Amino acid sequence: MNENNEELTLQQKLLSPVTLVTLIVIIVVISISAFLSYGKWVTAEEASRLDQLVNNEAIKRATRIAQYIDGQQKQIELFASRPSFQDITQDASEDLIKHAMSSLKAAYPAALSMRIYSLERKELMNFDPLPLSFTELDMINQAEKNATVGPEILNQEESQLLLVRPIVNKATNAVSGTLLLALPSAELFSLISETTEDSGHTELLRSAKLKPFSLYKSGDHNSQPSADTKIDGSHWLVRFYPAPTLIQQASVSSFPVIAIHIFLLIISMPAAYILLGQIDPNRKPKIKQLHADAVRIKKGRQRNEMLDVKIEEDDTEVLDLQETQAHQAEKSSNEFEHLPNNIFRSYDIRGLALDEITPKLAAKIGQAVASEVLAAGEDAIYVGRDGRTHSPELCESLIEGILSTGCNVLNLGVIPTPLMYFATCEFSDSNSGIIVTASHNSAPYNGFKMVVDGATLADDQILQIKSRIQRGDFYQGDGEASEQSVEAEYIERIFADIALAGDVKIVVDASNGATSKVAPRLFEELGCEVIPLFCEMDGTFPNHDPDPTREENLQALIAEVKRTEADLGVALDGDGDRLVIVTQTGQIIWPDRLLMMFAKDIVSRHPGSDVIYDVKCTRELSSIVRSYGGRPIMWKTGHSHLKAKMKQTGALIGGEFSGHIFIKDRWYGFDDGMYATARLLEIMTLRDQDADSLFAGFPTLPATPEILVPVAEDKKFKIVEMLIARGQFQNGKATTIDGLRVDFTKGWGLVRASNTSAALTMRFEAEEQQVIEQIQMLFKRELEKVDPSIQLPF
Repeated sequence: MNENNEELTLQQKLLSPVTLVTLIVIIVVISISAFLSYGKWVTAEEASRLDQLVNNEAIKRATRIAQYIDGQQKQIELFASRPSFQDITQDASEDLIKHAMSSLKAAYPAALSMRIYSLERKELMNFDPLPLSFTELDMINQAEKNATVGPEILNQEESQLLLVRPIVNKATNAVSGTLLLALPSAELFSLISETTEDSGHTELLRSAKLKPFSLYKSGDHNSQPSADTKIDGSHWLVRFYPAPTLIQQASVSSFPVIAIHIFLLIISMPAAYILLGQIDPNRKPKIKQLHADAVRIKKGRQRNEMLDVKIEEDDTEVLDLQETQAHQAEKSSNEFEHLPNNIFRSYDIRGLALDEITPKLAAKIGQAVASEVLAAGEDAIYVGRDGRTHSPELCESLIEGILSTGCNVLNLGVIPTPLMYFATCEFSDSNSGIIVTASHNSAPYNGFKMVVDGATLADDQILQIKSRIQRGDFYQGDGEASEQSVEAEYIERIFADIALAGDVKIVVDASNGATSKVAPRLFEELGCEVIPLFCEMDGTFPNHDPDPTREENLQALIAEVKRTEADLGVALDGDGDRLVIVTQTGQIIWPDRLLMMFAKDIVSRHPGSDVIYDVKCTRELSSIVRSYGGRPIMWKTGHSHLKAKMKQTGALIGGEFSGHIFIKDRWYGFDDGMYATARLLEIMTLRDQDADSLFAGFPTLPATPEILVPVAEDKKFKIVEMLIARGQFQNGKATTIDGLRVDFTKGWGLVRASNTSAALTMRFEAEEQQVIEQIQMLFKRELEKVDPSIQLPF
């Protein structure tokens, strides 16, 4: 009887109104929590991710269009500034007009219209009989006021890209006329279509007072567009439409939120039963009070009052609702909305110090790189600088920018670039670093080389840094700075790796650069007799530019090697990541021949391994690598490109003609002129051979050094693209992975756009000097077809 009463009592407890109300409250609370959590951690996160992806795509497309327009605008400006064009506005002689028309047609063979007008609106030159449109007239009016006029699209029978520039009299600095060009829009539209991938489609719009109107669309636009992104130097906007594949990339799994709340529901209901099972049903006042409270809560919900549920700290951790530190975008100031394209190069940021590379920009670069580092899951960056006169100021601003994101700074001080790479590889504090340096460039230049999470930044990754700066998309916080030395550990690591089997006398030309102290000390520790040359750090580089690939910069080293009867001379560039060797007799061993030696040494011990080399290297390198059982792989010029390719292929050795040597065998795979020299000294002493006899066994063909042809920054890539498209090189085999390299039966020639200076890079090699000259004349002919104004030194 008692047992029955106890069971009845328990049933009464479990089925009482208090129990039911409590369970309803639990279900409601957990449901509300699930709904809010889903909105915050799934829906909002998906929207944020998609917004970020869409904006990145829009900015990437806008940047590419801006670069194209900037190149076109600067090219027409070059024509407008020519004295012959100024003369036409003063004396419109038939010969002057004919010459101007000829030069314009050579530069713009597909042009639809070319017009020159005087200030009186007299048409001095034209081959298009159509009258001026309102758009063209408005552009001319603005140009006559010496204003910068953006490009326009004129949609007539054939869509036209309109460009205009004032012709300014240099003597009086007054506008004397205008030059107006109409080009087919097809090339611009093709550029826009090329960026149309699986990620989505692009629309080009022209801003207007009421609303933007469409100029061109690529693909189908069935999804919500991004915010409009302005194109620098124009009245145009880019609107990007994400494809389903991009939207899918932004998706966030809802499983964790659902699983957590199901788990809470499962454990809450039994807990409630257990708790309520302890309540005595005979204590009616208590039960009535609970029931009244439940009714009041219910009525409160019906009045749309917010249910006040206190979540304890432990519950917050279970629900994964603890607030994480999130980066907030600062509003981009006008100062950084329009950054010059030329300083954001293929594998670093570089330009004229204190003009293009300013302390304010250095701070923004620090914020952008640090934000990338934080996004990669790291919390510290190694920072170093070279010995240039403006590097201390730029480095100070860089550090301030980094610290403002909450990222910590490990300040390495004045160091060569390889020591920054070494720190990111050797120490556990961080895999990221940035160094203030312009490498081999002359004294007025400076810049930044960057590593994020073990990868040297290049191409789109550097454009992402630019994009962050333009958007003001930075983390915020308070980082801490500390000083750290790496020189002793670097020298000790090489000392433990390199074994010299004999005495060596070496001349070290540090070019007054960042290796001035480290390099002599390293080679002395290895047991060498060191003769320092230009090893006093001086950021003005008083003796020669810090570029060892220029033969004129090696003359002092050659003389010192001969004078002291040294076994070897090594020339290091301004930041120490590349080298050129000089033998005892004064012979220059260019880096592609040095790579032959390392390939022989490493491939013979690792048969079948890959050897990466750039497009400027000798063709003999390929046959040497194969002869020792390796696989030669030609790749793009650039330290970032070579390192990425080595990582992709697992190669143990790589190099490029400009002096970057990458050794992964017993080392880390980054470019280091000092370590490469130490490995060469080890080979020389172990084989008991001097450098001359060591390299005598490798074939050498007549070849030119690297030839730099000055070209406007905005024209260099365009010239190479046009040469690839239009050049006629008989039966030559073209390679276009980086510029244009054409291989013939007896030789080859190369032209590519330099990524570190406003120039074209050229090089030629053949079995005979006469063949080199023939190949040069062929390249000269084709280049002059593309740009008659180009000045070649042959």
